[in-house]
Amino acid sequence: QEDNVLIDTRMMLAFGGGHIRGALSIGGTPMLSIWAGWLLDPRKPLLLVLESDDQLNDIVRYFVRTGYTRFAGYLVGGMTAWNNAGLPLESVGQMTVHEVKRAGKRLQLLDVRSPEEWSSGHIPNARHVFLGELRERLGKLDRTKPTAVYCDSGYRASIATSILQQAGFTGVCNVPGSWQAWKEAGFPVEGEQNKESM
Repeated sequence: QEDNVLIDTRMMLAFGGGHIRGALSIGGTPMLSIWAGWLLDPRKPLLLVLESDDQLNDIVRYFVRTGYTRFAGYLVGGMTAWNNAGLPLESVGQMTVHEVKRAGKRLQLLDVRSPEEWSSGHIPNARHVFLGELRERLGKLDRTKPTAVYCDSGYRASIATSILQQAGFTGVCNVPGSWQAWKEAGFPVEGEQNKESM
């Protein structure tokens, strides 16, 4: 039903590999409680996609902690059942930090971390837009460029890529490992000065 919100609680790579069109990715960890509070309307019932059916109680508990008590149901058998039924999938590309570095300014690179994280250092040519404000800032993004998204490790970036897909962006990629992988690779970093923050 149109009023229901489809939440895919599988982790980043599983979501990226194939998900139901229109699903919002919020991985099933305790961080789910934080981002549900930022991004969801508690009046709308939730439809859940789980990594496995036995996760249901834990996932529901994470939502309830944030005040979400309206559940429309969950996909029994998860994405295995969906795939076996031959139903359509969407995917999210995965881009390594080495590929991000090679792409340079040809890529619209979004940093969805907090302002404090951004200020402490970020990838050159990145554009800052805090995840909690991404929906309100979509109009400032370039829909004609391929877009890669990073955060600290990839969790928030996966949420952001799903929001971009919902908004009709194409050519969207997540950066697994994100900021941590960039630093571990020894690539250059920049402070906040002279970079565009939204």
